[in-house]
Amino acid sequence: MQDKEVIKLLQNLKDDPAMGGAFDFQKSWSTFAHRYGFNPEIQEPRYTFRDYVETYLWQFTHSMLRPMAAVMAVFVFAVAGSVSVVGAAGQALPGDQLYAVKIGVEKVQLALAVDAQARSQLRVEFASRRLDEMVQLAAQVNSSESASVQLAANRFKTEVTNIQQELSGEGQTEFAKTVGRKVEVYSSTVTSSSADLPEEVLGEVEEILEETKDQAVEVIITAHEASQDEDSSDELDEALDAEIQNVMTLYGDTASEAVATAQALREEGLYRRAFQVLKDFTFEAELQE
Repeated sequence: MQDKEVIKLLQNLKDDPAMGGAFDFQKSWSTFAHRYGFNPEIQEPRYTFRDYVETYLWQFTHSMLRPMAAVMAVFVFAVAGSVSVVGAAGQALPGDQLYAVKIGVEKVQLALAVDAQARSQLRVEFASRRLDEMVQLAAQVNSSESASVQLAANRFKTEVTNIQQELSGEGQTEFAKTVGRKVEVYSSTVTSSSADLPEEVLGEVEEILEETKDQAVEVIITAHEASQDEDSSDELDEALDAEIQNVMTLYGDTASEAVATAQALREEGLYRRAFQVLKDFTFEAELQE
């Protein structure tokens, strides 16, 4: 049988009732409706404005809100997880897995600092953290693991160097006052932990703290000489009293003459010379030891 004959045969069969052809939907529906009690009259569906609104709302809630809810859920979990990680990283020590997160957060804080004053205050805070890390490590490790303490000390010295750089800027008198008070706290912490710190680390830390204290005092003295303000005088008095106490603790009565000279110079408002007298005495006393 040729193709044309096959096509003709199929065309003849398509309307054959036995093959499902010549199907009349209207007639079939009428028969079905009468048999099962339905209304045989077929009407086009009519939709109200409310029907359209409900339909679109359903589509919106299923196609948009569900993905948005999923995204929000992921965001909440991510933020909550990040906060937890950052909180845990705050207690991390050098060598811990989360320590890099801790340092990264600090870098972000510095980048977001609104002005030089805010950045300077962060420097002081970060130095305090590095000092705490060094002290904690020194208390935990033994002498054979002192390399980790040295690493922590180097980080602390780096932060203190950053403070020194901030002090060298213009208009840092108030920051110098903060640094002067903080250095006293740092020195006290180092002294109380001296038994745990390797001798080399102890010497390095004490040296850089002494340098920073001198720099802070120099900034305050310079500001005082320019303005003779009472606040600077009070700050210098406190710093000089602390220095006198330190000298007397170390050298006792042998420092009496130097202390008396420094106090006399202070009465005349010559703070720079007063500090220099104590520094010269300390230097000579160390040479004689």
